[in-house]
Amino acid sequence: MGQSQGQGKVTTTQHQKEVVKVIVVDLGGVLFAEGSSEAADVLSRRHGYDKNIVLGVFHSPESIALRKGLISDVEFWTWVRSSLPERYDARTIQHAWYDGYLLDEDVLELIRQLKSRYTLLVFSGSIKSRVDYLDGKYDFRKYFDQEIYSFDHGLNKPDKAFVDVMLEKAGCKPNEIVYIDDQISATAPAQVLGVKTIIYRRGEIRKLRTSLSRLGVELRSH
Repeated sequence: MGQSQGQGKVTTTQHQKEVVKVIVVDLGGVLFAEGSSEAADVLSRRHGYDKNIVLGVFHSPESIALRKGLISDVEFWTWVRSSLPERYDARTIQHAWYDGYLLDEDVLELIRQLKSRYTLLVFSGSIKSRVDYLDGKYDFRKYFDQEIYSFDHGLNKPDKAFVDVMLEKAGCKPNEIVYIDDQISATAPAQVLGVKTIIYRRGEIRKLRTSLSRLGVELRSH
């Protein structure tokens, strides 16, 4: 059967009648705004920082190593301070980066509705200190049965081995899982293995709900 990809649409139409047991949710771009872009915009407006320099920090090899837990926060931010132009402040950048992950209230409400019926997993290529910061701010971790973070496994999206960890933690067949992410590249390895995947774009909660319903996920009526 064919496959379809797009904003808020189900990216696979196979096995839709399988019973869904587990729902996997990405953090940045789904439960929260994609914080890197948000932070770069804020830092540009408020401090005149060059977006390319800021995004270069966020997407650097050192940042990837931090996400994988291969270097510490101290090591990363020491590197940032040594790499920035003189007038740039690393602490200001860090605060803007973490604050850029704004909670999507619509997705949180959806998660609340799903919690009593499905096993919920976080699957995120995040940074430990940022996860702790966001939980302190939004208290989101209580809604999830399990959390799978890149820094705990030395892996990151789109590594197939990282998806293997997700499948192991889910404890069910791939076609009994629905995985929601904002990046097609992140979902591709899971989709190949038979996981049902949905691409979410911020503000398109109706499309997300429709996609879930088409896959047999039961949603409470408003």
